[in-house]
Amino acid sequence: MKFYLSLLLLFASTHGEAQSCQLKSQEALGREVLDELTRNPINCDNQSIHLTFDDGPNPQVTPVLLKELKARNVKATFFVSTTNLEASHRSHETNLALVNETMNAGHLIASHGHEHNAYDLRMDGKGEVLEKGFTDQQKEQQITRSVQLLNYATQNRFSNQKPLLFRFPYGRGAMPSAAELKRMDQQGTMRFQSRDYAGQLAEYRRQSAPLQILAGNGFSHLGWNNDSGDSSHGMGMPSRDVLKSYVVKNLKSMCSGNSMQVALFHDIKIMNTAAIPVILDIGKCLGLNFVSPKEMMSNSQSLVDRGVLIQKSKTLRAPADTLGELIATVTQAGTATPECPPEKDQTCYSEQYKRRYQECEGGASICLGGRWYSRQDPMILLNCNLKD
Repeated sequence: MKFYLSLLLLFASTHGEAQSCQLKSQEALGREVLDELTRNPINCDNQSIHLTFDDGPNPQVTPVLLKELKARNVKATFFVSTTNLEASHRSHETNLALVNETMNAGHLIASHGHEHNAYDLRMDGKGEVLEKGFTDQQKEQQITRSVQLLNYATQNRFSNQKPLLFRFPYGRGAMPSAAELKRMDQQGTMRFQSRDYAGQLAEYRRQSAPLQILAGNGFSHLGWNNDSGDSSHGMGMPSRDVLKSYVVKNLKSMCSGNSMQVALFHDIKIMNTAAIPVILDIGKCLGLNFVSPKEMMSNSQSLVDRGVLIQKSKTLRAPADTLGELIATVTQAGTATPECPPEKDQTCYSEQYKRRYQECEGGASICLGGRWYSRQDPMILLNCNLKD
C-alpha cells in the first residue's frame, strides 16, 4: 500500500495549500526522514540535481537502482569501471547485461576508466603519496580498454552516445587538491604562475596530460559538486539511525546549492538501494528537480564555469590558448621585468552575516580561494579538514 503524508509546514505550496508526498517504497524510512525534516524544515525550490553513480555495475545494487529510477522517471549517468566487465570477473556476464539494460532504460553510460586507479598524483590528508598516477602510455591503454569493453557490452552503441563522458577515479587528473598542486610544483612536473588555489587549478587544467589524453579520445570530463559521502560508509547496510542521517544530510546538501548540481553516488553501496528512493520521493516533494543527462548538458554553463564539466573542445584548444596568452603578455610587457601580481584576497564575504570568512570557514557554504562552495563540494573535501 502506498503511503501519503501531508505536511502543512514542510510542503506548503506558494498558494499556502499543503501538497501530498507519495512514498513509493521504503515507507518506514521515509516517515522517519519526514519527521526529522518537519522539525528542521528546508526549502529546495528551483534546485536542479543530476544523479551519477560510480564503480558499478553491481548485481546486488544496480538492478534495484534501475527499478527505483524507472518508477520515478528519473534518468541518471552511470560511470562504469570496466574491470567489472572482464571475462575474469566472477559476475562479468551479469555485469555486461546490466550495462546494456541501463542504456536501454535511457540512462547515460559513461566511463570511469578500466582499473580504479588515479590518473595523476593522489595524496591523503596527511600529505602522504597514495598513488603517483598512471604513465601517459598507461592512461591511453586504460581508456582504450574501457572503450572496448563498453562497446562490447552495448553492441557498439557506447561510442555513439552524446555526450561522451568520462570521470577520473578519485577525480585525479581534473580535481587535484592544493597540497597536490604544491607537490607537483615542488617536483617540477608542473609550474604555476598563480599564487592562489583557484588560479593554479585553472592552470593545471590547461596543462593536465590526463585531460589532454581524454579529449584526444573524444571524452569530456564530468566531475561532481555534490558528494553524497557514501564512500565513508561500508559495503553493507548501516544501522537505521546512520541511514536516516545519510538521507537527511544528502537532502539538505542538495537543497543548499545555488546552481546546477551533479551528485556523486556509488552503485556498489547497498545503502543506496534504500536511500535513493527516499531521496527521490522526498526531494521531489521539497521542490528538487532531478534532471536527465540531456537536460544537464543543455543547462551546463554553471558546471563549465565551475570546472565540474570540462569540455573536450576547450581542453584540445588549451595549449594554443595558453600560448596566445603568453605571447600577448610578452608583447604588452615589452622588455620590462614583469612585477609579481598582487596577492588575491582569499576571504569570502557573507551578505547575510555582514562579515568576511577565512579559508575553510563557514556553515552550509565554505570559503576557499575567495569563493563560496557547498560544504559537500569535492574542493572543500579535498582541501578543508571539516568536522560535521
